[in-house]
Amino acid sequence: QRRQFPHGIPECGTDALRMALCSHNVHGDDVRLDVGTALSYRHFCNKIWNAVKFVLAALGPHFVPQPPEETVPQHPMERWVLSRLVQAVGECGRRMEALEVHGAIAAVHHFWLRSFCDVYLVGGPRPS
Repeated sequence: QRRQFPHGIPECGTDALRMALCSHNVHGDDVRLDVGTALSYRHFCNKIWNAVKFVLAALGPHFVPQPPEETVPQHPMERWVLSRLVQAVGECGRRMEALEVHGAIAAVHHFWLRSFCDVYLVGGPRPS
């Protein structure tokens, strides 16, 4: 361990550790978890935190959300990201019903990074 981690094993946090453990497709009693996977999920959790802070700052302190049934996306990018969210929620639900937690984690991970952060936050509409 000292050769692999001369400065010790980096802290990852409980959320990252939980996600790393849930991301494995385990068919037995053993889970082969490496530190790199836990670190990757630590970065993912940090990305969630930063994206939420960014969105809340962009919305401003007086933002009041509308009920979902009254929300009508106006911008094409809003419609696109909502369609991707619906797909991710459907995939996550199917995977959870099949007891495939690793697949549900993958659906959430893919939506958050590839659709929401990489596309929508970079090029989406800005609140007025």
